[in-house]
Amino acid sequence: MIDILAPYMSFWLKGAALTVILSAIAFPICIIIGLAVAFASFSTTRSVALMGAAYINVFRGLPEVMVIFIIFYGSNILLGSLGSLIGLRIGGADPVVAAVAALAIQFGSYAAVIFRDWISVLPKGYAEAGSAIGMTRFQIRRRIVVPIVLKSATPALGNLFLVMLKISALASLIGVQELSRATSIISGSTREPLTCYLVAAVMYLGISAIAGVIQYRLEATANQG
Repeated sequence: MIDILAPYMSFWLKGAALTVILSAIAFPICIIIGLAVAFASFSTTRSVALMGAAYINVFRGLPEVMVIFIIFYGSNILLGSLGSLIGLRIGGADPVVAAVAALAIQFGSYAAVIFRDWISVLPKGYAEAGSAIGMTRFQIRRRIVVPIVLKSATPALGNLFLVMLKISALASLIGVQELSRATSIISGSTREPLTCYLVAAVMYLGISAIAGVIQYRLEATANQG
């Protein structure tokens, strides 16, 4: 059995690396989106607050696979239309880029809820103290609110990253050869589906364990700070 699977190990490792890369790129973007949407939902401008709430409700209510399909096929249609307008032939959307965008946009709504909850319970004294020493509203958010909220939300964000790692398997549906897609291909070649998916499961557990250790250290650092 080992002799059969060993030649495919490099292919497996490439798939596992791509799984990590997808989440590692999408996660910081989703945090930025989440912070922006969370602050928008507290805006005194009604239209901005409504847009923030709409973003959260729409993308929290849509299945992840649907968001991936909409962004991937929508990008292809948009690029095709743009190419027709300028008289050039533009290639289709890159599946990896589409997957990263879909994960960032979808999980940005989840992150926004986490940040919104922490911002809502943040004592007003922090903002008042910043205002008293002459800070602008932007400076108060950047220097006081955001660091405190990120520190408080570290455990929830760590769990969100682990969920993103697992959901990234849906990228295989648009042709991204991440870990689950690579396993499917190897399974078809070796005709050993159970063994192949057990190997993939071990790899997923290994990735999750490493991510858990990193999360623990970040939490410890945040608590010390």
